[in-house]
Amino acid sequence: MSNNEKYDLEIGEEGLDYDLLDRSFNPTTQAFILKSGIKSGMNVLDVGCGSGVMTTWLAKQVGPQGTVTAIDNSEEQLNLTVRRLKKDNISNVKTKVLSAYDIEQLNEKFDLIYCRFVLHHLHSPRKTLKLFFENLNRQGIYIGEEGIISAAFAYPPSFAWQGYMPELKSHEEEKDGIARDSDIGMKLLFLSQKTGFDIIDSSLVQPIFWKKEQKIGLLDGLKSYKKTDLSHGTTEEEWQRKYNETERIVNDENQVIAFYGSCQVAAVKNK
Repeated sequence: MSNNEKYDLEIGEEGLDYDLLDRSFNPTTQAFILKSGIKSGMNVLDVGCGSGVMTTWLAKQVGPQGTVTAIDNSEEQLNLTVRRLKKDNISNVKTKVLSAYDIEQLNEKFDLIYCRFVLHHLHSPRKTLKLFFENLNRQGIYIGEEGIISAAFAYPPSFAWQGYMPELKSHEEEKDGIARDSDIGMKLLFLSQKTGFDIIDSSLVQPIFWKKEQKIGLLDGLKSYKKTDLSHGTTEEEWQRKYNETERIVNDENQVIAFYGSCQVAAVKNK
């Protein structure tokens, strides 16, 4: 991220272990990566590694002959990753505090670049995809997964959890460097092709929550996002009303939540 870009979720000194995302998406993400060409011995870049759950899994897939470089622009998140790697006795991972915009500083080419739920936080996702392309070896694989926030919904309907119809612009009207795009997942396959990649596979994912233990993580998400929400004009009273309604949703055994959707893309650099 550049200096004027900020991560939307609040990260404390111990890092943010937002396991709702891992529990909701890891099974489908891992299955997608396995069928998209990850192999033992690969040199992998994990962009925006967060708490390191997927980093650990990637390291196991490439094995002792392979290497994973895990980067995050948050030192607190990277410290959380390092603690997890030590706990799991993983030794084939290198870590570095680094923005996705600065991966050329690694002075390496990679066999596979993995990036999940990062581009929708960036103001310049097209620039970042270009960097991924340039820093892959020939025949290297990009595996990305990005959010489609507008796809979320509740049933029965609730003001606290409802999607929206995003205003979609033409490709020519879209510009980097202005603001984040929370629905970048809608455009990920197209943008990957425009960057120069050949598509291997693509899929849509949307987790559904109907049990209390599935829905309760939504409360942690609201707390982590609170500071950003208030900075966007939500009042404290409005935020508390939304939190109270989400608490009701969590405890209502008949309430169904469709979490944010995502688009998965696997693509190869043939040029």
